[in-house]
Amino acid sequence: MIRFAHPLFLLFIVPLIVIAYLRWKHPDAPMRFPSFKNFPVHKRGHLRIDRFFIILKLLAVFLLITALARPQKGLTKTEITSYGIDIVIALDISGSMKAIDFKPKNRLYVAKEVAENFINERKTDRIGLVLFARYAYTQCPLTTDHGVVIDLLRKAKIGMIEDGTAIGLGLAQACDRLKNSRAKSKVVILLTDGRNNAGEIAPEVAIKIAKTLGIKVYTIGAGKPGEALIPAQSSLWGTRYVRIEDELDEDLLRKIAAETGGRYFRAKDPEGLAKIFDLINKMEKSKIKVHKYTNYRELFRPFLLLGLLLLLTGITLANTRFLKFP
Repeated sequence: MIRFAHPLFLLFIVPLIVIAYLRWKHPDAPMRFPSFKNFPVHKRGHLRIDRFFIILKLLAVFLLITALARPQKGLTKTEITSYGIDIVIALDISGSMKAIDFKPKNRLYVAKEVAENFINERKTDRIGLVLFARYAYTQCPLTTDHGVVIDLLRKAKIGMIEDGTAIGLGLAQACDRLKNSRAKSKVVILLTDGRNNAGEIAPEVAIKIAKTLGIKVYTIGAGKPGEALIPAQSSLWGTRYVRIEDELDEDLLRKIAAETGGRYFRAKDPEGLAKIFDLINKMEKSKIKVHKYTNYRELFRPFLLLGLLLLLTGITLANTRFLKFP
């Protein structure tokens, strides 16, 4: 983008064009240039020389006017400032997450797959990962390096922690990862398929911690109501399955969500879980401020130098070589 810092100087080009036209039509008209004032020359030579100097001087003046107008080239830059959200995903990896009601895969496999897609959508947010069963631990602290989070998420598997479901401890651990966060919005997404039956921290205590720290908790109950099958062992005759009852404590998950300003969801199949994460993604939007600014680079110097060079050339030629023109 080209602009002129002092565009009013360009108005002088209008009379310059008029002068150029008149001088071209009437080259014998008087024009101030002392070098030719008292030197008679051949008529044809006189005409050619006059027009040559007309072009030279007018071009020099044109370039100097352009330099005075200060042409500038602009380079527009866009600066994006994002106000990201700090999000911790608390994922249940207890034995019941092996249930295959999320066909063709088990609950944990689908949960990890959907969570990975969710992480990829959160471009500007810091994300952390907490795993829990009988105990809870941080698989990945808050980071903007989503590749690391996804890699550690993929490595999460049943059996990493002793079996059990410590919902209170899992939530408290997730809140602990957010206690020093300065983000305007702090979120925990807690996914489980059971009820609290382990851990040193009761869910009610974890709720108070979340409320004190200003953390919003979205809870997701995974699994279909009723019985579900989980693989027990494999043998020569194939995999044996065991039926388990649905033990999801929906009342607790609703309470956690309601008291922290979040929302409870029930995921009964892979599609439903994907829709839930998509909805959370839309509800928790990061604020992005776009600021555009333009840097201008001065271009007047070439015009100034060339204009002065032409003017000096005209004066030099007029006072040397062309004085001897026959």
